[in-house]
Amino acid sequence: MNAVRPWKWLGAALLLLLGGLARLPLERAFSRDLQAQGLAEAPFNLSLRDELGQSCFVAVLGGFRSLVASLIEIQNLDAWQHQQWAKVDAAYALCTRLQPREYHYWDFRAWMSAYNAFDYYRYEDQSRPGLQPWIRQNLITHAVHVLEEGMKHLPDDYRLPRTLAMLASDFDKNRDANSLEAAQWWLHAWNLRPAHRFLWRNYVYNLARAPGHELEAWPLLLDMYATGPAPASDRTPTAITLLVQLFPQVKTSLPDAALPPEVADRVPAILAKEKARLDRENLRRQRERDDLRALEDALLRQRP
Repeated sequence: MNAVRPWKWLGAALLLLLGGLARLPLERAFSRDLQAQGLAEAPFNLSLRDELGQSCFVAVLGGFRSLVASLIEIQNLDAWQHQQWAKVDAAYALCTRLQPREYHYWDFRAWMSAYNAFDYYRYEDQSRPGLQPWIRQNLITHAVHVLEEGMKHLPDDYRLPRTLAMLASDFDKNRDANSLEAAQWWLHAWNLRPAHRFLWRNYVYNLARAPGHELEAWPLLLDMYATGPAPASDRTPTAITLLVQLFPQVKTSLPDAALPPEVADRVPAILAKEKARLDRENLRRQRERDDLRALEDALLRQRP
């Protein structure tokens, strides 16, 4: 058998090397295009190996991202039950890195921060009353950042902007609550899922509550009223109440503005009902504050 000359081996190796170098930019461009279309995930860096451990990292490299993310979530149920919120958040942060296009990991991570951890510090950490507002607002802010990051990976999912809208309109929890911002998030969610009419209704409600946007909301509320009686329409008790509340301000700028006749006849009753609702809400909040103050006093008395 004739031996292959060394230069032929060298030529073949050189040819393979040049072919690989020529394909590399094409493959990178193809990978970036797949990632942009949501058909492939971004590659991991080695720092993830330290967070996952060797065995889980190997499993991830083998294509078991979803399985590893589910195991991480299950393993941290104890941390959730024991209110170890930093550990819970770190676990869900890993889950979102492994499965960034899985909605429930983003939703659970935000929920744990803005609701579970928030309520824990509201009701349980009364020994540090001066620190609570700072902790709670940071938890809300963190949840907002989580949801905004999730929207980059799930731009077509209406549920993340819906949750952002709920946080932006929650004046009881969120120190930075803003009706106009909430309206914008509700509108964004409705644009993604126009079949869900409640998204549109909440957009109009929050727009009507945003100072300076009364004239913008007025025709939308009238259109809602014109759809006819609820439930198979947008004529809701909230929309009617907002019509009555906005009318004096709108009348100043639009002299021809008028309430529907049947609404105008019930203005005193509508306002009285709304006042009673607000009184009940204020009483509930006052009772919560009194209960918290009593708990704080009891904790202080138990100190040695």
